[in-house]
Amino acid sequence: MAMRRLAGVVGSRSLPVCFAPLVDQVVSLLLSCRFAVASGGAVGADQFALSALIRFGASSRGVVHSAWSSIAGFPSAVRADVVQFIAAGGRVVWGSASAGVSRSSAVSALLGRNRRLVSASSVVVAFLHGPSRGSLYTVRQAVSRGVPVVVFLCGGGACLPSDLACHCYVFNGEVI
Repeated sequence: MAMRRLAGVVGSRSLPVCFAPLVDQVVSLLLSCRFAVASGGAVGADQFALSALIRFGASSRGVVHSAWSSIAGFPSAVRADVVQFIAAGGRVVWGSASAGVSRSSAVSALLGRNRRLVSASSVVVAFLHGPSRGSLYTVRQAVSRGVPVVVFLCGGGACLPSDLACHCYVFNGEVI
C-alpha cells in the first residue's frame, strides 16, 4: 500500500469560531491535493478540522493523534465529534493517558501527542490565536524536524517568535 501524504492541522484551543470557515477551506484544499488530514482532537482549531472532515464525508482520510487512551479523555465538547469521526471510518492513534490524570501527566501526554503528530506529518498547518503555547511547541517540533509549516495568525495577540518565523510560511488569519 502506498504511503499517503499527511498534513497535520493544529492550533489554538481559543481559536474563535469565526475562523472555522478558514480551517474548512484549508482542510478542503488539503483533501483536494490528496493529503490525509491529522489533528490532535482538542477544542478550537483541532475540532474545526475534525468537523470539516466529517462534513466533507472524508473521515476515512483523517487521523486523530490522541493523548488519551479512550474517548473519555477528550474534552467533553469534542467527544461527540470523535465518536462520529470513528463511526464514519476515521482513525485514532491512541495515547497512554487515562481521563483524570494529574495536570503534569496530561501535559506530558499532550506534548507527546504533538511530537507523534509532527513525526507522522509531511506538512503542518497551524492556526494561532493568543499565546498558543502548545501550538508553538508543535510548530517548533516541525521546524526542528524539517517539516514545512504554514502558520495563520488569527488575532488575540498571536505572534510567531523570530526564531520560528524565518522557517514558516506566515499568513494573517484571513480567508484564502
